[in-house]
Amino acid sequence: MKKISSFVLAATVALSSTTAFAGGTNDVVIEPAPAPVVVDGGSSSALPWWAVAAGVIGVGVLLSDSK
Repeated sequence: MKKISSFVLAATVALSSTTAFAGGTNDVVIEPAPAPVVVDGGSSSALPWWAVAAGVIGVGVLLSDSK
């Protein structure tokens, strides 16, 4: 049974490697880069300083070993 499964695997790999490039390659199409977008105003992804400080204090409290 091991010889049959090895043969099937080898045949599958051989067939897939020969048909992989059957269609040839496509021509490379270079598209122009889009114009940059400038947005006035603050960033909504920035955390306020107090949230960062609270996170640092919270981690410190959780990791402290005061018994």
